[in-house]
Order: sequence, then C-alpha cells, then structure tokens
Amino acid sequence: MAINQLMIGRACFIVRAESLPNGYNQRPGMTLLLADGEPLALEIDGQSVATADAWLLAPEIRRRFVRPQAHVSITIEPSHPAYARLLRWARISPNAAHRFEVAAADRARLAAVATQQAFDAWLDALLTDNRQPSAAANPRLEHLLALVQDADIETTAEQVWQSFRLRYPSTQAHCSHWLQDSIGIPLRKLLLWQKLRRALESLSGAHGATEVAHAAGFADSAHLSRICLRTFGLRPSQANDHKILQVNRFPDY
Repeated sequence: MAINQLMIGRACFIVRAESLPNGYNQRPGMTLLLADGEPLALEIDGQSVATADAWLLAPEIRRRFVRPQAHVSITIEPSHPAYARLLRWARISPNAAHRFEVAAADRARLAAVATQQAFDAWLDALLTDNRQPSAAANPRLEHLLALVQDADIETTAEQVWQSFRLRYPSTQAHCSHWLQDSIGIPLRKLLLWQKLRRALESLSGAHGATEVAHAAGFADSAHLSRICLRTFGLRPSQANDHKILQVNRFPDY
C-alpha cells in the first residue's frame, strides 16, 4: 500500500503523496506542487487549467487535482524567510498561479532532503535558479508575526491589532490592507492557521480528536475536522491514520 507522508517543519509543511483524495482544498500560505511522474493537472478556482511539471500557488487559491496523482506538496508559512520571494514570484501570473519547471537534479535533491536546514537551502537554490531576488527584511511584519506566535488560543485578531498599533500607530483598516498586501491573507486566518498547526502537531500522539481540538483552540472536533478538510483535503482522523498519512517532525539538522 502506498504511504503518504506529512513532514512538519519550521514554518513549512511537506507532503509526499502517493495517493490522496483529490477534493478541493486551499492553504493559508504559499504552496509549491511538484509532479512525481506525469505532469500535474489542476482545477483552480473551479476552472480546469493546463497541466504543468510544477505549480506555485499564492495563499487561499482553491484547487484540486483533476485525478489523484503522485506529487510533493510544500506549504510555506508567512514566517518563513522565503515567503516574500515566493509571493512576489506567484503574483507574476494574473491569477497568482504560476507554472514552472523543476530540473531533474533539483527534484532528486528534494527527494533526499531530511532536515530543515537542507530544505531551506534547497528552496533558496530553487528561487535563485528562477531569478527571484532576495527580499529585504520587514521589521513591521516580523513584529506582527511575533505577536501571532505568542498569542494563546483565546487571542482574537482585534487584540493582536491593538498590541501591534502600540508600536505602529494606524487604523485597523489600514493595517488589514497592509497585511493582505504583504502576505496575501487576513490576520484572522493567520491565527486560525496557527491553531491548525498546533492540532496537526498533536495528531500523532495518543490524544483523542476532541482533546486535540480543544487544546488547539477549536470549539470542538467537528470544527477542527471542517478546517482540516478545507485546508488539506483530509479529515484529522485520516491524518492520524498511519495507513493513509504518516505525520512526523522535520529535524533542524
């Protein structure tokens, strides 16, 4: 039986899929989809599109595979150093879904990646090879992401904005527009993504679905299940079933 793997890294997720359900899903982060064999055929926002060796998708783009296909799916979160470069690259295309090719040598290097450090080096090389320049540091965004990282499960978007505006005075509407332009997703979805990450990190343990949901900040297991299905195309029960998906941590070194 084919085994699918989810590697949870620092500000990234990597799925090596042999055979997964092909329902619609959308990620609150940058997504790289790489073919493992035949070219990937996607429906993007309900529209069938041409096949491609690899896709780069901006946040929140709703997509599904036309049929289940072996592939590698990489989700990069806003706190990852490469996020701004990936977002700028995706926005080259009118619908922020960019087709490109990955050299056989680069694909082989990715298959051999086993640590966070090695993955970050691979991603930097991919961007450099595709002439995507480095992005300047953004202290304003780094401060907001730090507030999100420190937020507990009860913290609301309004509370985060209140703390943020103590250092960077502005209206909440202006802040929301700036964040959407900077990372492509609103603050409330960034907080929701953090809750989902907490839940996924707990799935491989011995805790039940309800306990995992409450610890991560979801109202109940049904709420967690809906969000997980919408984001990954899988329910938590499937992600916790080692016959369908194996969940592991990505070591730093």
